[in-house]
Amino acid sequence: MKKVMKFFKLKLLFSLVFAFLSVFLIANSVFAADYGVFTNVAVNVPGSISSVTQKVESALNAHNWTVIGKFNTSVPSGDTYHSTVIVATNNVYDKYMVDNGKYPLGAFGLPLRLAVYTTPNQGIVVSMVNLPALARTFSGNSYVAYALEINNYLKGIIRKAIGGTPSNTQYGPMRTGRFPGGIGGGSFPGSVDQISNYSGSTDSNLRGVADLVLKGIGRNKGKWHLVYKIEKPSIGFIEIGVTRNSTERHSIEIDSSARATSSYKFPGIDHSSAYPIEILIYRAGNYTDVSILGEMWRMKYYFADAGMMAFMTHMGMPSSIQGSLKQMILYGLAY
Repeated sequence: MKKVMKFFKLKLLFSLVFAFLSVFLIANSVFAADYGVFTNVAVNVPGSISSVTQKVESALNAHNWTVIGKFNTSVPSGDTYHSTVIVATNNVYDKYMVDNGKYPLGAFGLPLRLAVYTTPNQGIVVSMVNLPALARTFSGNSYVAYALEINNYLKGIIRKAIGGTPSNTQYGPMRTGRFPGGIGGGSFPGSVDQISNYSGSTDSNLRGVADLVLKGIGRNKGKWHLVYKIEKPSIGFIEIGVTRNSTERHSIEIDSSARATSSYKFPGIDHSSAYPIEILIYRAGNYTDVSILGEMWRMKYYFADAGMMAFMTHMGMPSSIQGSLKQMILYGLAY
């Protein structure tokens, strides 16, 4: 009898150890996986840019995602291809990624951004920012599994609406770790650039500061334009997204340099959903902070696959973007 009991105890112990190792390995494979910043949804999608864009918007709106912005990407001179970026948000996803307001900086990984663009070899392509990649960087490893689940769900509803050939190809900078390394890289939130800080952190404080930032955008001379606003003061943040034509064009040129061919001079159009740029107004204890990502870090995050030479050739671009954004924001905050 004692031998039988000993056998079952050992069997139970081995079962528990095996179960633990299985969970550990699965979790580790999710956290330590190579993720591209972008991922395809479908290629060779039938229709036109406008009709496909409309179908994507309808699919999102019909499944509890709200389209909050859209713009046509400005492409380099002579480029005959086109891209439209769609921006969408979901209350449950947003709340989860900022830990129900406990970590509003996680909003830098929001919102969902998709690109509908034309190519010479794959017709119309629909791609999006890769949610598990962004969740890992801006919220943390424990958020990856949920982001992956939502990623797959979104691909499913969009594919059903648009047709074409499903594609899960990930691209852009591919990373195993959370953060971009090397020159210009580093950790998050160490990459956050605080522009201003106000006493008071009520919902009305956040709204008041956001209104001032919007005034700056409305009066700016740097040609930035508003694309979206996510107003969630109850969970600690309001996020404003801006972009401008010259920044979009130059980014496409930079990312195209290493991949260009005679028939496809600007393949960097596939990085269109790197924009808009985030301006975050958020609750920091008893204060309201206004911050952006350091632009060198942000460029490294979304465009590092362009290669070091491309970055060296355009060394002044990130600081120029950052300076222009700061000037615009501070102009509004001065009211």
